[in-house]
Amino acid sequence: MTKAEARKIIDSMGLPAPQANAAYRTIRRATTSESIDITTTGSGELLIRRSRPGRIGHQVFEDTIRPDGSKEVVQKAYDDAGNLIHHDPKGGT
Repeated sequence: MTKAEARKIIDSMGLPAPQANAAYRTIRRATTSESIDITTTGSGELLIRRSRPGRIGHQVFEDTIRPDGSKEVVQKAYDDAGNLIHHDPKGGT
């Protein structure tokens, strides 16, 4: 989905303000070539995946955002066959 579509989904979810604000910051970082996916977990966490084409496959940034607004980010890369070739936890806030 696009950035505008992702913002509308966040608007409609009724998230706690810190979690929604962190989601908006993540969505703002998406480039025009990225696709955005949003899912929730049973524990109230929000998972935002930003995916974009790479040189030999695609790159994914996964932001896991907790209700308090804290988050963890993991960068992954997959080759054309779908094999994970890069996994880099970026830490959290």
